[in-house]
Amino acid sequence: MYQDLRLRKHPLLDVSLSDRKKISIEVDGQSLQVLEGEILAAALWANGFISLGHNPSNGSHRGMYCGIGHCYECRVTVDGMEDIRSCLIRVREGMQVSLQRFETLPILDI
Repeated sequence: MYQDLRLRKHPLLDVSLSDRKKISIEVDGQSLQVLEGEILAAALWANGFISLGHNPSNGSHRGMYCGIGHCYECRVTVDGMEDIRSCLIRVREGMQVSLQRFETLPILDI
């Protein structure tokens, strides 16, 4: 289905994953195992969620782009709160996440 996309080796960063506890979050009704303390965008990416929503004006995919909160492309709904930038929040046990998939709006020729 998907390959775990987490870094395993890096020349500068400590990416040891063996000592990290796994916790459960729910994404669009699907239970996921993620690493405690992981940034939500990274946890979603590592679990194969590359597209986090659609642009309501043209239907194009949205997802993690800048990774530092400036572009707002990674917005999701977390525990009922809309427009949370997933690159700025850490996962926590039982977190409920909904991807933002909108109907494509018609392009108006004015």
